[in-house]
Amino acid sequence: MARAARRGAAGRATRAVRGRRAGALVLGLVCAAGAGPAVAAPEPEPRAGAAWPAWHAAGPERNEELRGVTARGPGDAWAVGYRENAAGVDVPVAEHFDGTAWHATTVPGHAGNGELDAVLARGRADVWAVGSWDDAPARQDRALARHWDGARWREVPLPAEPARRSAYPLALAAGRGGEVWAVGVTAEDRVAAPRPLAYRWDGERWASVPPAGPEDEALLSGLAADGAGGLWAVGVAYGEQGEGRPLAEHGDGAVWRSVPAPHTAGRGEALDGVTALAPDDVWAVGASSPPDGTGTRPLVLHWDGAAWTREEVPDVPGQLHAVTGDGAGGVWAVGEREDAATPAFSLHRDAHGTWRLVPPADGAAGEGASFFDVTRVPGASPGGPALWAVGSTLPRLDPPWRPVVQGYGARGPGA
Repeated sequence: MARAARRGAAGRATRAVRGRRAGALVLGLVCAAGAGPAVAAPEPEPRAGAAWPAWHAAGPERNEELRGVTARGPGDAWAVGYRENAAGVDVPVAEHFDGTAWHATTVPGHAGNGELDAVLARGRADVWAVGSWDDAPARQDRALARHWDGARWREVPLPAEPARRSAYPLALAAGRGGEVWAVGVTAEDRVAAPRPLAYRWDGERWASVPPAGPEDEALLSGLAADGAGGLWAVGVAYGEQGEGRPLAEHGDGAVWRSVPAPHTAGRGEALDGVTALAPDDVWAVGASSPPDGTGTRPLVLHWDGAAWTREEVPDVPGQLHAVTGDGAGGVWAVGEREDAATPAFSLHRDAHGTWRLVPPADGAAGEGASFFDVTRVPGASPGGPALWAVGSTLPRLDPPWRPVVQGYGARGPGA
């Protein structure tokens, strides 16, 4: 399930790798058999624009996309992505929210270019971002890592892949102690023979750790820590005919093992994001479709400590990219729908198991928006955002496109 808005290096590769066979990854809803959780009617509640006010990104807000977001509190959040500069080159973007507004920071690229896809904040002076840069002479894309020390961003080397394999770290999570993990995909000549990747930061350097991964083609696009030293990585594995099926791997900090995830034969299914509320309460989201690629529907899986099962969710024509906890036993998931001029949508599951569809900001401020990531704001202040969602308008407004930043539950300053 490709994030359609990605334009540059990671966009070229992940779109091609994930969506190169039409029936495999353009996905439709598969509901769990038997009685499931309550599902609210798909009428949007609350009123459009009332829940997700739009905020100004740091700017210049032209030809910019935000792909990852994280928050440590109401006055400390980060969003990363890329911007196409005046020369048509993609350069990395990292923006910081200080409790009042989003502000740009200077992020040096590699060889003058780069894109960031994920961000993890462990402290005010300990922030990681990963993505890729375009090695044009080799016609490959190389993995990129940046670290914020409280004053500036610096490049930290990642493990080198074989010369003809591009590398795309797509997600980050904190491990035990000072460990940081990244997962993603490598691909031959940017698009062929995808294989999962996993990197671990031990406090001094990054090293490659073999994921469990199937022998067939596969990739990992989501990563979460379970709070007890474990990690979950999710993505998609491809069969001999190119059909996608959900991929879930669990790591203990040393080794990874594959864990069976539900899949309906004859359907293309993939997972894109994951969050862990507890070791026995893990949520993964993505999409599912029939072989002809029509009627894409959200896919939501839940891990209860023993097995993954499907969740029945509101019937929305679209796909989910990211999921986060709500701090009260529930979860939020965000993505893109196919039947609206403004594709962004979100689903909320409360602690009682009821799902509801929540629309994005309306009016000019929200026009054309798509959501690619979401995060909870720990200790959210009254009147401030309880969640941040980021993305861009690229799927609908091209060119120019602009970044999307929306804060749930707050009265934002508009866009």
